[in-house]
Amino acid sequence: MSSLLLAAGAAQGFVVDLAIVLAVAALTSLGFRLLAQPPLLGYLLAGVVIGPYTPIPLFADAAQVHAMSEFGVVLVMFGVGLEFSLDRFMKVLPRSGLVALFEISAMGWAGYALGQLLGWTGVESLFLAGALAISSTMVVAKVFEDTPPEASLRELVFGILVIQDVVAIALLALLGAVAAGLAVSAEALGRTLFELGLFLLVLLAGGLLVVPRLVRLVERVGSPETRVVAAGGLCFGLALLAQNFGYSIALGAFVAGMLVAESGKGHDVEHLMRPARDLFVAVFFVSIGMSVDPRLVWANLGATLAVLVTVVVGQLVVVTLGALLGGQGLRRALAAGLALAQLGEFAFIMAGIGVTHGVVGEQVVPVLVAEIGRAHV
Repeated sequence: MSSLLLAAGAAQGFVVDLAIVLAVAALTSLGFRLLAQPPLLGYLLAGVVIGPYTPIPLFADAAQVHAMSEFGVVLVMFGVGLEFSLDRFMKVLPRSGLVALFEISAMGWAGYALGQLLGWTGVESLFLAGALAISSTMVVAKVFEDTPPEASLRELVFGILVIQDVVAIALLALLGAVAAGLAVSAEALGRTLFELGLFLLVLLAGGLLVVPRLVRLVERVGSPETRVVAAGGLCFGLALLAQNFGYSIALGAFVAGMLVAESGKGHDVEHLMRPARDLFVAVFFVSIGMSVDPRLVWANLGATLAVLVTVVVGQLVVVTLGALLGGQGLRRALAAGLALAQLGEFAFIMAGIGVTHGVVGEQVVPVLVAEIGRAHV
């Protein structure tokens, strides 16, 4: 009986938190829309208002909101995957891969050097290097939705972001081992990358045999409700599968989108899933706003500004140069550099690993969270 009461209380808390998040986000985003500003600013402000650091008698559970925000990550990556059939992705991969590897190497070095200049420890500098190397797919997806770019630029940027996300998975494993005090050898890193590649190969091979046929079968049924449920099942099912193997839910959702795109019905599925995606994207950005403690940001203002300059200038220069070396035109290269000049959500995850293991000081997290918040503006 007591377990039932606890479950009922947890469910009620979930509903209350979601109601608070959406109600406040609706009001703040409407205000920014009336001011001709992006609604993302409203979502971030909503997070600050209902977060634990603002003395306002309106509070949502940060952990629970963060858990809900994972739906936004999964749905956005699924949507990105829907635009990349496997054939199309393989065509874009060589160009995007060159730029991505150049960007990750250069920004990783810049992040480590900056950490040393700020007087941080070697481990803290290593975590900063990993954080600065990865941009935000969520930010780019939202910006490109509001201001659609040309198809070639979209393919280039999303190709870079997908490769960044794959590399981020390997970085999380590497930094987790460093944080735990384990020795990281080239052999161990190679094994991690091999296992990741094998997982993706098996997932794609098995998925190509099943998913496109299943999607076409559901389409023949002709029921929008069935199509939405089937698409959601595939999206979250592969995200869960990836998580169970120790990889990112975002990676699994992206692969699910690519497999659905192979059916030729990607555009129809994207149209059906858009309302749910928009809802939980708002929750995601509110959760980012809830993570920002204005007092800690102010206390570490110098480091925050240094990271800001390094990210904006560094990403712009590095991505532009890498794109030019990859045969892109100057205008497209500059546009790609501007799109990627921000930090991704993986930066916050990396910082969390360091804090959990006690190898990253309290000054690192607010600096990264503030920069992530700036990126979403």
